[in-house]
Amino acid sequence: MGRKSISHIRKPEILRHTYKVVEEEGFMGMTIGKVATSMGVNSGLLIHYFKSKEGLIMEMVDFLYESSMTAYLEELKQYTTPKDRLEGLLDMVFDTSGTMPQRDAVFWSCYAMGFRNDQIRDRIKGLMEKFIDFGISEIEAWEKNGLVTVANKESGAATILALSEGFGILRNSIDDMATLEEISLFMKKTALNALEIKTIPK
Repeated sequence: MGRKSISHIRKPEILRHTYKVVEEEGFMGMTIGKVATSMGVNSGLLIHYFKSKEGLIMEMVDFLYESSMTAYLEELKQYTTPKDRLEGLLDMVFDTSGTMPQRDAVFWSCYAMGFRNDQIRDRIKGLMEKFIDFGISEIEAWEKNGLVTVANKESGAATILALSEGFGILRNSIDDMATLEEISLFMKKTALNALEIKTIPK
């Protein structure tokens, strides 16, 4: 197979291939050489973008955020009213089927490294702050349309994020679907309480 030149590769393409390598071998097994092999390029070309494996991992944190947020926003396009968007977002973050955009093994592997690496932890902290900012903007839109009343929007968004992250762990840990669906319903109700409503208005 012919080798690609540097002019034909871009950072997003590198990160997509990095994701695939990490998915198969974990971050410990991932190397710039393996990513280059996956892409059919010389590893020296990737050094143009990333000076080291650590630098590539840092960029992966941002890539995981962008990929996740893009998937969420794409799914949300189908909802035409604030009420439907609220219901749809809660259905997505507490989805039991595994078909909705949620944290996966690559994300959790990256997250786990933050416990030992301060730079990765700070990068993940920034990622979480972006999710909270997204939640605040959604809450503001829902409040504007009379769906919710949230005195502290940052706290409300952080609470829902914490619930969704916790559910993400459980979804990958519990095989009993009935139990998982029961937990999903409980967390949705808890999220609604955080938004200071008991049920979504008709």
